[in-house]
Amino acid sequence: MKVTFSLFTQTCIDKLKSSGSFSTAHLYGCAASSFSEFLGGHVIMFSDITPQALKLYEKYLIRTSHSYNTVSTYMRMLRAIYNKAVMAGLAKYVFNLFHDVFTGIDRNHKKALDEPKLREFLTGEVESPILKKVQLVANAMYKLCGMPFVDLQHLDVNSVVDGVLKYNRHKTGTSVNIPVNKEICKLITQLCVPSFDLSTETGYKSYQSLLRKFNAGLKRLAKALNITIHVSSYTFRHSWATNALRHHVPVEVISSALGHSDIRTTQIYLKGFDAREIGIANKKVCKCLSVK
Repeated sequence: MKVTFSLFTQTCIDKLKSSGSFSTAHLYGCAASSFSEFLGGHVIMFSDITPQALKLYEKYLIRTSHSYNTVSTYMRMLRAIYNKAVMAGLAKYVFNLFHDVFTGIDRNHKKALDEPKLREFLTGEVESPILKKVQLVANAMYKLCGMPFVDLQHLDVNSVVDGVLKYNRHKTGTSVNIPVNKEICKLITQLCVPSFDLSTETGYKSYQSLLRKFNAGLKRLAKALNITIHVSSYTFRHSWATNALRHHVPVEVISSALGHSDIRTTQIYLKGFDAREIGIANKKVCKCLSVK
């Protein structure tokens, strides 16, 4: 039987799952499913992966309201699968096959809330007990230096030793230490977030279900507070990093608080300052030239 791109993708997904890489397996599946939908639901052949087809696929994704970061994710997953097939001798090497499609990071995509909107989102009055719980979790993520939602799952007061919260990031294993006060310790005890064994497929699926519910809750909370900006679990991490920069916290400190092993990763989170802020800074810096 001839091995198709679709069949090879499933083989890659099965191997990833067997090694516990459920997140990457999920992304492989989403990318292949999306490209198959673009082709009209057909089985994907290796011959379907051409520079011309990929460019048309990119335009299709943008036309169907996908963000550039989603475009990049799908393209990078397809590229990874194709490269594995080349290594396995199942596909021919094509120079610059993915060269003309977007595989970078959309730095113009706004992920952070400014301080007034953030304050309203985290402290605004809501009546629904469910939305109050969503707001509580969002507060914890922000107050714990933009802690990722996945790391919140394994958090309890026993993680606090001598006033310092110590944890290892699930994604990278990087150790993070955050000084906490009694108020934040109380917040941690109020969370009661269920913990899942993410090394199993069942645990991963349960976690993904909880994450989807949390993101849906964030949308409902934003609507209840008349906030029109898109909010997701990533918002509080990006907001913490951006606001820390605006308060002139050194990038190295921000990077350590986020648990990044490379400062370049931190810089992706930071959109920088707007023209007004740059203008104020420039006036201060140039003040030394004024005649006294």
